[in-house]
Amino acid sequence: MDSSIQEKKSVKIAVIGSGLAGLSAAYLLKKGTQDQENVDIDVHLFEKNCMIGMDAASISIKSDDDDVRIDVPMRSFMSGYYAHLIRLYKHLDIPVKPASFSYGWYSIESRHPINMPAQHVASYTDNRSYLTYSGSRTVGRLNATLRSSSSTLSTSPLKSSSSSSSTTTTTTSSLWSSSSSSISSSTSIKSSWNTWVYDLFMSWWIMLTVAFSYTWLMIITLWLHHRGHLRNEKHPIANMTLGQWFKHYHIHPYFAHQVFVPLFAAVCTNSWEAMLNYPATEVLEYMALGLFQESYVVTQGIRQVVDRLSEPLTDIHLGVQIQSIQPSKSSRKYILKDDQDKTYECDHIIFATQANQALTMLQTYYQHLEQQQKEEKDTSLVSLEAQISMLKQFSYDTSLVINHTDSRLLPSDRRHWRALNFARVDQSIQPDPMNDSRFIVPFPHDTTMTTHILNWTYSRLGDHTKQQSSSYLYLQTTNPCISPDPKHILSASWFERATVTLASKRAIESDLFPLKKGTKGEVSLGHCQGTNGIWFVGSYCWRGIPLLEGCVASAEKVVVDGIGRQENIQVKVPW
Repeated sequence: MDSSIQEKKSVKIAVIGSGLAGLSAAYLLKKGTQDQENVDIDVHLFEKNCMIGMDAASISIKSDDDDVRIDVPMRSFMSGYYAHLIRLYKHLDIPVKPASFSYGWYSIESRHPINMPAQHVASYTDNRSYLTYSGSRTVGRLNATLRSSSSTLSTSPLKSSSSSSSTTTTTTSSLWSSSSSSISSSTSIKSSWNTWVYDLFMSWWIMLTVAFSYTWLMIITLWLHHRGHLRNEKHPIANMTLGQWFKHYHIHPYFAHQVFVPLFAAVCTNSWEAMLNYPATEVLEYMALGLFQESYVVTQGIRQVVDRLSEPLTDIHLGVQIQSIQPSKSSRKYILKDDQDKTYECDHIIFATQANQALTMLQTYYQHLEQQQKEEKDTSLVSLEAQISMLKQFSYDTSLVINHTDSRLLPSDRRHWRALNFARVDQSIQPDPMNDSRFIVPFPHDTTMTTHILNWTYSRLGDHTKQQSSSYLYLQTTNPCISPDPKHILSASWFERATVTLASKRAIESDLFPLKKGTKGEVSLGHCQGTNGIWFVGSYCWRGIPLLEGCVASAEKVVVDGIGRQENIQVKVPW
């Protein structure tokens, strides 16, 4: 045989999960090895749903020009924190646009306990704004509101599902770089001079408290980031939760619990308790890297990203749920069996699922191997034990995302509407659990209800302004604590989101992607990555807040430094 003719090396890889992490890994395996003449990379992407996971819950809304694709959940990103994601989008030629978000904080209150069918509750609440912010991410304008009249809750509805109104007087005061702050009175306002003076004094007090607290927080954060302490495993802050950090550095409780925690509970779609137990370093690094940065969204929706990432993939299995893993008796390592008893052989398995889903499959595989190796454990069992132990360190919160047109969920005063509206719900509001409560998160509502006014981000939905009718106002509410009118609901989807804890942070830093000593943030592959041909990618397993950045970064690291090096294949990152 001619020595110049060499047999192609065949490597078969199964990617389980078609979110951004799975798509990025599969795309990179195909695109990054296309110049390798002596290697045949066979990639199979498995998705249990009938659509690719990253876009499975998104919806299309008809507009005058064309359908507008609405991402579910909302996927925005900012320069500074999303370096890997931005490089990927540039490579794919994905058009993006500034989101120009404005923010509003408000409380949903009732003077009398409300216990009625969930869909009616929103008509009897008083949604009181206490803080609004407009401007850039760092320097903008905060407004303080004083109530000049009181409203009385009764058995008559205060609001309809298509409009809302109240009387509010707004006082704005400028701080440095045109920044100010706000608070609304928590008790009914009497038409008296003493009350007005008291409220004015309190609003100024809160403005100064918020302004000082934010400035103090950023000074400490930037100093810790500059000194490298946020990535130093030996520094005391490495073992602090966010709640402990607030106390240690004397962050004012009002700012911490009324402003900061609700905001980040919305970003992370976690409960307030989960946010207080978040590793402080992960949140502070997000703050440091996001300073003076702009937020962006994909112009044509995430479907365009899905289409371009899936274009080179020839073996996408939709509606296929992998049920079990078995050792292969052939030259391949594994046999995957789906819910139709169909089998697939592979050399590597990339889990691009949530940790708890990977855990279930690996536990079943471990039990199968354990029965075969009753007397002595081999290295495959030892590796599996370490991976199972690692996956157990991750916990999750569930979240509900509803697209709808019910403006009753927004602040009662339309002048306080912002692109992103963060609500806290008073404990007196308890929808009757015996009635239809499919469209609210379970009580107690220990989370932020976030309502995004889609028209203000997607201009093609209509040039809706505060003075125009809200008939065509499209909203996306995450973790609704009061229900939209079911007649106004366009879609409803449940999700799981990883909750970062000190335990899961340690698992990432020791088992998945440990930091390289003597480097500034560079990571290597941990002992739970690929020693048995099983790999883990996704937002949950990358350092920081579980966001799109971790999906791309973890996929790149596993494919290039993991599978590429194990198989002696040079994988070229095209972005």
